[in-house]
Amino acid sequence: MRPVDVPRQAPSKRRKVSLAIVIGAITLGLAFLTMHRASAAAIDVERGSVWTERVHRGDLLRQVPVQGVLVPERIEWLSAVSAARVSRIAVRPGAVVEPDTVVVVLENAELELAALEAERQAASAESGLIQLDVRTDVDRKAQASNLGDLRSSLREAENHARVAARLVPEGLINEMDHRDALNKVHGLRGRVEIDEGRLRTLESGRGRQLTAQRKEIERLVEIAKFRRRQLASLTVRAGIRGILQEIPLQSGQWVAIGTLLAKVSEPDHLKAEVKVAEGYAKDVYRGLAVRFESPAGNFRGHIERVDPTVMLGSVRLEVALDDGPPKGSRADQTVSGYVEIERLDNVLFVARPAGARDGATTRVFRFDGDHVHASRVTTQLGRGSARDVEVVGGLAEGDEIVVSETSAWEAVDRIRLK
Repeated sequence: MRPVDVPRQAPSKRRKVSLAIVIGAITLGLAFLTMHRASAAAIDVERGSVWTERVHRGDLLRQVPVQGVLVPERIEWLSAVSAARVSRIAVRPGAVVEPDTVVVVLENAELELAALEAERQAASAESGLIQLDVRTDVDRKAQASNLGDLRSSLREAENHARVAARLVPEGLINEMDHRDALNKVHGLRGRVEIDEGRLRTLESGRGRQLTAQRKEIERLVEIAKFRRRQLASLTVRAGIRGILQEIPLQSGQWVAIGTLLAKVSEPDHLKAEVKVAEGYAKDVYRGLAVRFESPAGNFRGHIERVDPTVMLGSVRLEVALDDGPPKGSRADQTVSGYVEIERLDNVLFVARPAGARDGATTRVFRFDGDHVHASRVTTQLGRGSARDVEVVGGLAEGDEIVVSETSAWEAVDRIRLK
């Protein structure tokens, strides 16, 4: 019996499959090795293109930058109390003015007529008070006289009735005459009571009428005073001692009520209005110290008010100057400085690396002992200020790191300065 032949795979085909697997594994290995060497290899960097800083230990003053202008603490905005025409501009911007210095003269014929009419009405009301006083006093006295006559008649009638009462028992007068005398007494008593009430009404009514007329006079007098103040306001005065900064008017111009006529400020009392970036606003509050730097000298202040709103990515602060600005400072002068947030005692800190945020974990290049090669390390940052930031972990005192922009070296972990 002959053995059965089993089909077998051709040796050449098996070798081809094995060779493909080996080549694929070698390719992957070479790719991984190439990537590893590329990441581990140090690239050359120009020394002048990087900025390096050392890690220090000590006290870190957290501060954020601000910039703004000096403005007067007090500004007097002079506006039109009533519509009028500009008759004359007495002084020009830049002039030193006193509180009673005339700045602008306005005119309005209707106001002059209204003031005269208000004074006439007040005078007429005072005359009416005199007439009312005389008239009501005459009526009161006439009523009092009539009441006196009635009381006199009542007394006579009472005497006659008493006499009649004694004569009736003696038969000298009849009962009819006695009753008539009594009836007359009762009638006169009723009239006296009525006239007494009328006199009381006249007296109380006279008081109320005089009181109402006096109140009317007071009202008309106040209107007349108001009209006179309106008339006097046509002569616009500075109101404070200072510098006239602005007069947006021309002679002959008609102005409406509330129109700005002039701006006067006190140049000797200035404050700072500055802006802080929105990202730092959460750390800023009333009472914090502010340090300003200027060519004329440094000066200090403290925050008096923080604007509750954000405008164009910044928050406005009002800063009161502790000892005033340097000599020669002027309103609208640009100033810059730092808000001192807090002082951190005995901490590690370094100049803030480019793009690093407070409390973030970041990777920086730390130099080796030769100060030529630098390797990327992970660093935990803490609280910071505009320039420096606290180091929480990953670095030690004395370490030197690259703090300039390193985004161009994202693919490498080592650099070499040349």
